[in-house]
Amino acid sequence: MTRIFVDPLAREEIGRLARIHADCFDDPWSAGMVVRVLDTAGAFGLAARIGDDGDLAGFALGRLVIDECELLSLGVAPDARQRGLGAALLDAAMARAAALNASRFFLEVGEFNDPARRLYDSRGLVPIGRRRAYYELGDGATMDALTMRCDLVQLTGRVAQHEANQAVAGTLRS
Repeated sequence: MTRIFVDPLAREEIGRLARIHADCFDDPWSAGMVVRVLDTAGAFGLAARIGDDGDLAGFALGRLVIDECELLSLGVAPDARQRGLGAALLDAAMARAAALNASRFFLEVGEFNDPARRLYDSRGLVPIGRRRAYYELGDGATMDALTMRCDLVQLTGRVAQHEANQAVAGTLRS
């Protein structure tokens, strides 16, 4: 079984995060953009690693405003995909939001990003809106984004159980 660790993002990892972001998205965020996001009130960054001494292999960036949390970006390095890092990051972001008393969790996802949509569906997020031509693709085309939401109040028990399971298994550090 692959051991995945999720912990707070360290500032010295921002350059690696920006490189992973560029591998994941057509409109990548620079290290400077990531710093600006993390310097925003209520923002947090999570890092996923494979193994105890693993390098950054995935990230989640979120922002809490009053009682709502928005997942701003989540990405996994191409060579680390299909190992559960995305799920671990999403679960950790939702757990962090719930621990900070957020009642709702939002995100946007490309309408044709089927792997991400399956993950978000599996965690109880449901589409609540659409942003037309929101993402610009590398070839100049655009893609709609779906806005998805879940109520963390309903998920608090599941999220708390996930944190307890991860702590016992030694796969979530925070």
